[in-house]
Amino acid sequence: MRDLQRTTLLQINGQSLPTPTESPSIAFTNITSSDSGRDEGGYYHQEIIRSGVLSCSLQYAYLSNSDAAYLLQLLSAASFTFTCPTPNSGAETQAITRTCYCKNLPTLSLLRSLTGQNSWKDVSVDIEEI
Repeated sequence: MRDLQRTTLLQINGQSLPTPTESPSIAFTNITSSDSGRDEGGYYHQEIIRSGVLSCSLQYAYLSNSDAAYLLQLLSAASFTFTCPTPNSGAETQAITRTCYCKNLPTLSLLRSLTGQNSWKDVSVDIEEI
Protein backbone atom coordinates (compact mmCIF):
# COMPACT_ATOMS: atom_id res chain seq x y z
CA MET A 1 0.00 0.00 0.00
CA ARG A 2 1.24 3.49 -0.87
CA ASP A 3 1.72 6.18 1.73
CA LEU A 4 -1.06 8.75 1.88
CA GLN A 5 -0.46 12.27 0.67
CA ARG A 6 0.33 14.66 3.54
CA THR A 7 -1.72 17.78 4.15
CA THR A 8 -0.43 21.07 5.54
CA LEU A 9 -3.95 21.79 6.86
CA LEU A 10 -3.38 19.32 9.71
CA GLN A 11 -0.06 19.40 11.55
CA ILE A 12 1.48 18.17 14.78
CA ASN A 13 4.55 20.10 15.92
CA GLY A 14 4.81 21.56 12.42
CA GLN A 15 4.83 18.12 10.74
CA SER A 16 2.11 17.54 8.12
CA LEU A 17 -0.27 14.65 8.82
CA PRO A 18 -1.40 12.02 6.35
CA THR A 19 -4.62 13.22 4.70
CA PRO A 20 -7.57 11.59 6.51
CA THR A 21 -9.95 9.43 4.48
CA GLU A 22 -12.94 11.41 5.75
CA SER A 23 -13.18 15.11 6.48
CA PRO A 24 -11.85 15.93 9.95
CA SER A 25 -14.47 16.59 12.61
CA ILE A 26 -13.45 19.83 14.34
CA ALA A 27 -15.41 21.11 17.34
CA PHE A 28 -15.14 23.89 19.88
CA THR A 29 -16.82 23.20 23.21
CA ASN A 30 -17.33 24.85 26.57
CA ILE A 31 -16.11 23.38 29.83
CA THR A 32 -18.58 23.94 32.64
CA SER A 33 -18.07 23.72 36.39
CA SER A 34 -19.58 21.00 38.53
CA ASP A 35 -21.99 23.68 39.86
CA SER A 36 -23.73 23.78 36.46
CA GLY A 37 -27.05 21.99 36.09
CA ARG A 38 -30.75 22.24 36.87
CA ASP A 39 -32.02 23.50 40.17
CA GLU A 40 -35.11 22.29 42.04
CA GLY A 41 -37.29 24.68 40.03
CA GLY A 42 -36.13 23.13 36.76
CA TYR A 43 -34.03 26.12 35.72
CA TYR A 44 -30.69 25.44 34.12
CA HIS A 45 -27.64 27.29 35.43
CA GLN A 46 -24.38 27.12 33.56
CA GLU A 47 -21.04 28.27 34.87
CA ILE A 48 -18.56 28.25 31.99
CA ILE A 49 -14.97 27.81 33.09
CA ARG A 50 -13.48 27.81 29.59
CA SER A 51 -14.98 28.33 26.15
CA GLY A 52 -13.77 27.35 22.69
CA VAL A 53 -11.83 24.22 23.68
CA LEU A 54 -10.70 22.48 20.50
CA SER A 55 -11.31 18.81 19.76
CA CYS A 56 -10.65 17.05 16.48
CA SER A 57 -11.37 13.55 15.24
CA LEU A 58 -9.47 12.07 12.29
CA GLN A 59 -10.54 8.90 10.46
CA TYR A 60 -8.33 6.76 8.25
CA ALA A 61 -9.81 3.81 6.35
CA TYR A 62 -6.29 2.53 5.63
CA LEU A 63 -2.74 3.51 6.58
CA SER A 64 0.48 2.08 5.21
CA ASN A 65 2.86 0.63 7.77
CA SER A 66 5.14 3.68 7.49
CA ASP A 67 2.22 6.16 7.78
CA ALA A 68 0.94 4.34 10.90
CA ALA A 69 4.41 4.43 12.48
CA TYR A 70 4.81 8.12 11.60
CA LEU A 71 1.40 9.01 13.08
CA LEU A 72 1.98 7.02 16.29
CA GLN A 73 5.35 8.70 16.76
CA LEU A 74 3.77 12.17 16.48
CA LEU A 75 0.88 11.28 18.82
CA SER A 76 2.99 9.61 21.51
CA ALA A 77 4.15 12.87 23.12
CA ALA A 78 2.35 13.92 26.32
CA SER A 79 1.44 17.19 24.58
CA PHE A 80 2.07 18.76 21.19
CA THR A 81 1.08 21.73 19.07
CA PHE A 82 -1.78 20.90 16.72
CA THR A 83 -2.68 23.03 13.70
CA CYS A 84 -6.02 22.72 11.93
CA PRO A 85 -8.33 24.85 9.76
CA THR A 86 -11.20 26.90 11.17
CA PRO A 87 -13.84 29.09 9.53
CA ASN A 88 -12.96 32.68 8.80
CA SER A 89 -15.11 35.67 7.92
CA GLY A 90 -13.59 35.66 4.43
CA ALA A 91 -13.83 32.99 1.77
CA GLU A 92 -10.72 31.16 2.99
CA THR A 93 -10.22 29.11 6.13
CA GLN A 94 -7.86 30.21 8.85
CA ALA A 95 -5.30 27.94 10.52
CA ILE A 96 -5.14 27.86 14.30
CA THR A 97 -2.54 26.22 16.49
CA ARG A 98 -3.30 24.98 20.00
CA THR A 99 -1.50 22.86 22.59
CA CYS A 100 -3.21 19.45 22.58
CA TYR A 101 -2.89 15.80 23.51
CA CYS A 102 -4.11 12.55 22.00
CA LYS A 103 -7.13 11.37 24.04
CA ASN A 104 -6.32 7.75 23.22
CA LEU A 105 -3.68 6.27 20.98
CA PRO A 106 -5.41 4.63 18.03
CA THR A 107 -6.25 0.95 17.97
CA LEU A 108 -4.66 -0.55 14.90
CA SER A 109 -6.09 -3.51 12.98
CA LEU A 110 -3.53 -5.27 10.84
CA LEU A 111 -4.49 -5.98 7.25
CA ARG A 112 -2.11 -8.37 5.52
CA SER A 113 -1.77 -8.20 1.77
CA LEU A 114 -0.86 -10.91 -0.70
CA THR A 115 2.26 -8.92 -1.63
CA GLY A 116 3.54 -9.09 1.96
CA GLN A 117 3.15 -5.37 2.60
CA ASN A 118 1.22 -4.83 5.81
CA SER A 119 -1.24 -1.99 6.23
CA TRP A 120 -3.62 -0.87 8.94
CA LYS A 121 -7.36 -0.31 8.66
CA ASP A 122 -10.07 1.68 10.47
CA VAL A 123 -7.72 3.99 12.37
CA SER A 124 -9.38 6.71 14.46
CA VAL A 125 -7.50 9.54 16.20
CA ASP A 126 -9.02 11.89 18.79
CA ILE A 127 -7.10 15.06 19.63
CA GLU A 128 -8.15 17.49 22.37
CA GLU A 129 -6.85 20.83 23.58
CA ILE A 130 -5.19 20.94 26.97
